[in-house]
Amino acid sequence: MTSILPETASPMSSKQTETLSLLGKELGQFLLICGLAFGLMRLTEHYWQDVLTMLGSSAAIMAAMLLVKRSFAVAVTGLAAAVLGPTFAIHAVKAGALSFAAPHLEGIPAWLFPVWGAGGIFFASLYQFLRVLIAQAETLRANDPGSEDS
Repeated sequence: MTSILPETASPMSSKQTETLSLLGKELGQFLLICGLAFGLMRLTEHYWQDVLTMLGSSAAIMAAMLLVKRSFAVAVTGLAAAVLGPTFAIHAVKAGALSFAAPHLEGIPAWLFPVWGAGGIFFASLYQFLRVLIAQAETLRANDPGSEDS
């Protein structure tokens, strides 16, 4: 059986294989999070006036995102966004800088809390994916025998 790699290519080290495996895992999780975020945007677009549908569906999407990532840091980021985002929106409404067409709670829609939380989870997942991607690029560059930086 012949190899498809050129004869000058060296086999990947176990560290490179492990990093690529982590990159694949992060990419798959991030793409799933992106799909859930897109679904949440579509849901908000069509059902923003139906508070119960939005509350239940956006909370379910946020929970699904947390199940995909299963990271304490991502959960904390999502919960912080779920509290801080609507809190700032409440203050903006009270200041007269912002208004919502269908307010339920202190001038904001009640479903805004899980939507902000899902947004926080999305950005935490994006950060984790980019961190792994950059680390992979650095590992490959550091292990490249023809690299001028070494």
